[in-house]
Amino acid sequence: MNVPLLVAGCLAILGAGVHGVGGESLVRELSPGTLPSSRFGGPRATKTMIRVTWHMTTVAFLTVGSALLLSGTVLDGDTARGIGLVAASAATGFATLAVGLGGAYRHFPRSLSRHPGPVLLTVVAALAWWGTL
Repeated sequence: MNVPLLVAGCLAILGAGVHGVGGESLVRELSPGTLPSSRFGGPRATKTMIRVTWHMTTVAFLTVGSALLLSGTVLDGDTARGIGLVAASAATGFATLAVGLGGAYRHFPRSLSRHPGPVLLTVVAALAWWGTL
């Protein structure tokens, strides 16, 4: 058993659950009257695109978490390492986007204390690399 991968996977799956449930409640509150139209349709289409994108991201977090969990528990050897490397790379991409874009559009580092996502994603990525390498 690889404890860093196990912990990273559990944190990523927990984060995916919070992201999915919390995001659904936030998206549900969006009023189509306040959303812009796009070339794909009116405000309702915009709301649908936000919801779909939000949940696609949740599925991506769940997939990475599952891969980390499997790499740390039931997979062995090169298979565990290969899947762990892919999952660690994805987690690093998520963390880079969250910290980079979050820092670019908000007052960094104060913004890190307002939302747990960037810190959680960074911890998952660090644990994933530690467990894989």
